[in-house]
Amino acid sequence: MSDAWFSNKLAPDGDVEDGCHPDEAEALKKYLRQEIGAEEAAQAISQPVVNASNPGQDLPRLWDLLIDALIELPSDKIESLITLVKAIEDLPELDMADIEESKRPAHGKLWRGLPGFGHLYADILQSIDWREKASKADATERSRLREYHVRKAEIEARLAVARLASIPIDWGYETVADALESSDALLDFQVPAAAEWLVIAGARFREGATKGEESWALARQRDLWEGGKAMSVQRYSYWCNRLEEAKTQSEVTLQAAQRALEFMEWESKAT
Repeated sequence: MSDAWFSNKLAPDGDVEDGCHPDEAEALKKYLRQEIGAEEAAQAISQPVVNASNPGQDLPRLWDLLIDALIELPSDKIESLITLVKAIEDLPELDMADIEESKRPAHGKLWRGLPGFGHLYADILQSIDWREKASKADATERSRLREYHVRKAEIEARLAVARLASIPIDWGYETVADALESSDALLDFQVPAAAEWLVIAGARFREGATKGEESWALARQRDLWEGGKAMSVQRYSYWCNRLEEAKTQSEVTLQAAQRALEFMEWESKAT
C-alpha cells in the first residue's frame, strides 16, 4: 500500500471538490499503517467535515474516500476499514445549532448511520450494465470484473451484518435471490457474490427465515422460485438445493457453492 494511492485521492489543484481533504487522506494512511488507532483516526478523518461551514455538502467527500478504500485497497485491509467505519459512526454528533439548516445533513446527523453513504455507494458502484460488460469480456477481463463483483458483495455483507453505514439486509436478499432463483443468472459472477452474503450473513438470513421476514428484494418475481414473497425456511432450503445444482458448473461456481454450503450446514448444526 504505497503513498501513491493516497496521493491520487487528493484534489490535484487543492480544491476539495475534486478530491478528498489532505487531512482525511493522512488520517486514513496513518490508521492503515497502524500508527494510530481507530478512535483517533475517526476523530482526525472527521475534522475537515466538523470544521466545514457546510458539513452537509462536505460529508459525501469523506464517504467517497471510504468507499474507494473499501473497494480498491488490499483485501486484508477490509476488516480495519470496517472498524474505522464503526468508530466514525460512534463519534459524538456535532452541535449544529449555529449552522444554517440548508447546510446541515439531510437526516440531521453527521455520523450515526453515515447519512447518505448507502446512496452514494449505490450511485458509484451498482452498475446496471455489468452483465453486458461481463458477457463481452475476454477471460482476463472477466476474471477482473468477477473479483470486483465479489468484493462488493463482501463489503456490503460485512457492513450490513455489523449494522453500519445504513446498508440494508435487502441487498443481501437481492444478491442471493438473483443468483439462485433466476434462470438467466451469470453463475460464475452471481454465485460467488451470493456465497459472500451466505457466509457472512447466513445467521441473519436464517433468522429472517424463521420469522417470515418480508423484503422488497424477495417480493420481486423471479422465474425459478414459486413459493411466497417473504423469507422462509422453505426458501432457505431451496437456496441450498440450487447451490448443490450449481456445483456442476464451472470451477469458480463450484468452489463458491461448496463454500456457501459448508457454512450453511455448519450454521444449521450450530443452531
